[in-house]
Amino acid sequence: MQQVVKTTHYFGRLFEVEMHTFKWSSLPFLMKKSFIIVLVNLLLGLIAQGQIKYGLKAGLNVANQTKNMSIPQVPNTIQNTKPMPGYQLGGFVKATLSKHLSLSAEPAFSVVGAGMTLLDDNLKSYNVREKIGYIELPLILQYKLQQLYFGAGPSVGVKVFSKLSGFENRSFDITHYKPFDAAGNVVVGYALSKKVDLNARYSHGFTNLIKDPGNATTKNRFFNLSVFFYLQ
Repeated sequence: MQQVVKTTHYFGRLFEVEMHTFKWSSLPFLMKKSFIIVLVNLLLGLIAQGQIKYGLKAGLNVANQTKNMSIPQVPNTIQNTKPMPGYQLGGFVKATLSKHLSLSAEPAFSVVGAGMTLLDDNLKSYNVREKIGYIELPLILQYKLQQLYFGAGPSVGVKVFSKLSGFENRSFDITHYKPFDAAGNVVVGYALSKKVDLNARYSHGFTNLIKDPGNATTKNRFFNLSVFFYLQ
């Protein structure tokens, strides 16, 4: 039997989470298959271009969310959220297209989310964190000027987990978020050497994460600072 925990959103919206374990197998089969096929074909296509470089990346996220609710009594109410630290671990494959242009696919596991205040039924406040883990695939077109480069491009993410921690000193799985996200990204990087890049990225989420949103929206935002290590 699943235990359901209900908490009161500080501006009055009911916030509901369930205690259960997320499983990759719970995603629709076609979604998993399509995501894997796109990833594999993309990487193979980049390798076929020639002049391929690849390696590993690791970095820190400073994440936040925008949360809005619009109801007749209180139109366009914005919930106060706080930045939350996260991280990224993954790799990259970069194909040189011309002297200045390259295309970089950067699959990674990324943790984002936000901090906020929630109230229980007795109006006791808790400082909580929403943490969301994604298998993320940014595809960035880069323009290089000597050691400095700039880039932009889309990314898609498949959710691995979403948890609420700190409410009544416990953690719960969040079940009302969609299993995917989509975002736009801008990048600036600097080649410290032939083997190491320093890379900064801002990611702006376009997807409303709530499955049945009604009048509410939640979208991801984060800054990332990563070090890229070239293996080839």
